Amino acid sequence: MTGVLDRAVWVAGLVLLALLCGLGGCVGAGSSAVQAQADWVVVAVHDGDTLRVRGPDARLRTVRLAGIDAPELDQPAGQQARDALRAWVLGRAVRLDDRGVDRYGRWLAVVRGPSPEDERLVQDVNLALLQQGWAWHDARHAHQQPWLERWHYRAAEFAARAVGRGLWAQDEALPPWEWRRATRRSPAPTPPGAAAQISEFCRCWSWAIR
Repeated sequence: MTGVLDRAVWVAGLVLLALLCGLGGCVGAGSSAVQAQADWVVVAVHDGDTLRVRGPDARLRTVRLAGIDAPELDQPAGQQARDALRAWVLGRAVRLDDRGVDRYGRWLAVVRGPSPEDERLVQDVNLALLQQGWAWHDARHAHQQPWLERWHYRAAEFAARAVGRGLWAQDEALPPWEWRRATRRSPAPTPPGAAAQISEFCRCWSWAIR
């Protein structure tokens, strides 16, 4: 009975994915003919979801890609996610759909830039990272997204997971928010030799106060 139920859930998921892809096009959702020249140029890529851009007034701003969360650089697949984003946007002009500011003062945005397959088209870069398996859909803030975008993002992650694309090739991919939580809780490693020095200090101090 459990096997039948699991199969039904899987089939329902695939049907939902097909419907969502039909609405927006999973591969090309967010793509359209290139319009006016973009206002921002990507000058640096910090990791798989953070950029540095230069505006028309030469001002630099840090941009956090909205709606997704990519692996940290010291996390498995973190550097590959950064490299994928770098290959798509570094040195290129992009358009930014403003989604506010996060608690660190970074500009939240959906980044739209030339498609790697056809530079006459512009793609939703955030969505492309999900499609290629280099990020999680950030469900914690999904309620802040337009509903159709939210479902495109969920469907893209679902499809990448299903075929083991990108970071989903790992047996157990740990979400970056859990990775950050575990890293904050872990004590800093003791430098080589420091433990012996501390032990000797404590022994001498104990002898001195007798």
